[in-house]
Amino acid sequence: MIYRTVNILVYIISVLLAMYGLQAFDFERFLRKGRISQFYVFYVVASVALGYLFAQFILNFGALSFY
Repeated sequence: MIYRTVNILVYIISVLLAMYGLQAFDFERFLRKGRISQFYVFYVVASVALGYLFAQFILNFGALSFY
């Protein structure tokens, strides 16, 4: 029970950190007019992907330190 709760928290925090990190880039230079909704879809997908990869790294790194 605690293991799953920690996993979920790590994933949520990782996705939020990815969203925060992606805010540093100026994507507005590359956007076409009228395509803002497509950009938000990309932004969410990229945040989830980066967050997932970061969470997997953290969880695997934490598991290695116990061996």
